[in-house]
Amino acid sequence: ESIKSLVREVLADAESRASFQGEPSPVTLDVSGFGIFRWQYNTGGGLDRTNEFSLPYERLEFSGKVYDWGYRVSGEFSDSNSGSFDLVDAYVTGSVFSLDFQAGQFVTPFMKGYTDSPLDQVTGEYSLVATTFGQGRSQGVSFSKDLGDLSLSASYNDGFNTANGASVIDNEWGMSLRAEYGFDFGLTLGAGYAYQSSVFDYSTYTLDATYTNGGFLASVGWVAADLDTGYSDNYGLVGTLAYQCTDELQGFMQYENGRSGSGNSDLNLLTVGANYDLAKGVRWTNYVGYAFDAVEGWDTYRSGWNSSSTDGEVLVTSQISISF
Repeated sequence: ESIKSLVREVLADAESRASFQGEPSPVTLDVSGFGIFRWQYNTGGGLDRTNEFSLPYERLEFSGKVYDWGYRVSGEFSDSNSGSFDLVDAYVTGSVFSLDFQAGQFVTPFMKGYTDSPLDQVTGEYSLVATTFGQGRSQGVSFSKDLGDLSLSASYNDGFNTANGASVIDNEWGMSLRAEYGFDFGLTLGAGYAYQSSVFDYSTYTLDATYTNGGFLASVGWVAADLDTGYSDNYGLVGTLAYQCTDELQGFMQYENGRSGSGNSDLNLLTVGANYDLAKGVRWTNYVGYAFDAVEGWDTYRSGWNSSSTDGEVLVTSQISISF
């Protein structure tokens, strides 16, 4: 009877434990990531038509804590980097003077349309406006403070898109600021400013608004950059509408407009599609995009669009994304 009683006590205690150890470890490790398998058809836009499969993002992330400090290191394979495994994020987080602190390589706080993962976007890929004017990854430090409805952040860094391996001039430096305010009825307003000192001075600002209500999502973002010629020839606007039709199905529409450089055609791009959750962490995304004007001077990144010379370019995309 004593043995049976002891067994019951051990089993009862085991139900509340992840492992049998006297004290929790001060060092933790979590493994996560995501992969995207994509098929695309592009009519060319003055270039050769394409019809191909690709692996645009295959990312592996390691994160955890070392005592009171957090860390994250991630890398990815991609068809866009010839299949090599490249460093993506590498930073530590902690609290300094009651402020959230971050140091290393990360996405600097600036534009809401460019985030750590493309899967944060309803299309499963960054907009052309975000990849052209967004901050990308940089190396530096950032401080942030959450004040409830209001959040503030600031960063000092090497400038936009200066991740490990990128060409960085010795005296290049940059800074960025961002503020967001959330209202109780589902509206969030944001603004950001960034400055970069390099071969030429570069300053840019962004404004955005997001509204959510039940399954409805509406967002709009504006960004403009001064490349020693003023803001009039370098700007972009992205508007997105999405609706959660069922628990698994979300329809969306995204419109992009802007200009990237003097003399280039205006960006005039419409994308219509849907997301379907096949299972937890597995999303099937399908959309069709149409360029009313030539896609000139834009950073097409891994989107599948061509930097084209004629209007009427069509891009059809179907992709499966798996997150874990």
